[in-house]
Amino acid sequence: MNRTLYPLLMAAVTLTAGAAEAATKYVRPGATGSNNGSDWTNAYTALPSSLTRGDVYYLADGSYGSRTFSDANSGTTAITIRKATETDHGTDTGWSSTYGDGQAIFSNWQIYTDYYVFDGQRRNGDWHLGTTSQYGIRVAGRSPVRLDNGSGTGGDSLTFRYIDIQGGGRDTGSGDDVIYGLAGNSNITFQYCALHDSDRTIFLMRGNWKNLLVDHSYIARNTSTPAIHGEMLSMTESTDVTWSNNVMEDIEGTAFIAGLNGGTVANWKIFGNVAFHSAAYAADTGRKSGHNFGVAGFIFIANDASNNNTGNNFLVYNNTFMNLKGSYSGVVIQKGSGHEVKNNIWYGSVRTNNSFSGTMSHNWYYNTQQDGDSTSTKTVCTSNCDVFKSITGKDFRLKSATPAGTALAATPYGKDGDGIVRGADGTWDRGAYEYGGAVVTLPAPTSLTVK
Repeated sequence: MNRTLYPLLMAAVTLTAGAAEAATKYVRPGATGSNNGSDWTNAYTALPSSLTRGDVYYLADGSYGSRTFSDANSGTTAITIRKATETDHGTDTGWSSTYGDGQAIFSNWQIYTDYYVFDGQRRNGDWHLGTTSQYGIRVAGRSPVRLDNGSGTGGDSLTFRYIDIQGGGRDTGSGDDVIYGLAGNSNITFQYCALHDSDRTIFLMRGNWKNLLVDHSYIARNTSTPAIHGEMLSMTESTDVTWSNNVMEDIEGTAFIAGLNGGTVANWKIFGNVAFHSAAYAADTGRKSGHNFGVAGFIFIANDASNNNTGNNFLVYNNTFMNLKGSYSGVVIQKGSGHEVKNNIWYGSVRTNNSFSGTMSHNWYYNTQQDGDSTSTKTVCTSNCDVFKSITGKDFRLKSATPAGTALAATPYGKDGDGIVRGADGTWDRGAYEYGGAVVTLPAPTSLTVK
């Protein structure tokens, strides 16, 4: 044999053997077959206690209880947990469409090892309104997702897509968090998810979280009180975070994004998001007395007698801040540098109190005191300011163009959350959404990999 080809052939054999080891397994509560996961008739009735790296586990509708994911790592080989649907369910053997038209429901996930993909495959078309009935996978309960074991070991390289994650609810006094990680988790993705309804934070992040992506997700409703202080996201340290195209509703506490309790946070890209307080929140409807009303900023990185935090390189572009209540609605970073705040809309919100070391330009304000912005490029609207399609309907797309913003890099800022190219008509609009253009509907991915 040609000695040059031999190593290549052996490598090909090794790769083929590795690929052959991966398998597709099926899980269906109520299955009455052989319980070996080979098809829908013989499906496991619950996820096996030990999962195999490289395998894909399809879930039928049903209740799955709580689950700890602690399978030993094998290099970067992932385990995929995927909701079965009519169009993607693996084998047809034993399949019934009734297995894929509902949700796989868990009460709690604890994830202690690395490289998992959790893929619900679908969600509601009006997800931005907070509707959650069509997410393929749902995790609902007090403190629903924990990403560390309490002893310094946590899950890294995790992907969550099309998952509805609901905490124990507001005003319970439990102080629970939706996503809880104390181990400085890294390479974490939440995309097309709903994360909502906690009694403290939506994200509690301790240690240096690295390479976090939160994109196209609905994030809503927490509680903050003098006794149990909360925010949407509370962190000590973090590096390289992208927060894009999300809808954030009815958050209270220090800020939507808060750096507290000491540490350095750096390299955040925040773009294409909508953050608002609803009419019901503004009226304090249905809440217990004593909670902290509103926020002290969209971003607040504290450096004071109680908090030694530094924030560097926050890029805050093309966001819409609507009807924000509390004391401040802007970007407050008390120590650090390199920040840019451009092309944003503040509409009917409390004073911004924008204060940071960096630059501002091309922001748009209506019925909002724009302190901290003395630039000549800002627009303070006084007439014809009803620029959104439906404020009462929570549709914050533009019905008319704004004054031109400043053009930004095409990647990653060149499209809004609907896939409309910014500036294609000659005007790069301000706010989360670009005016005009055709909405691009992206199909749900059928296979996902961990970054």
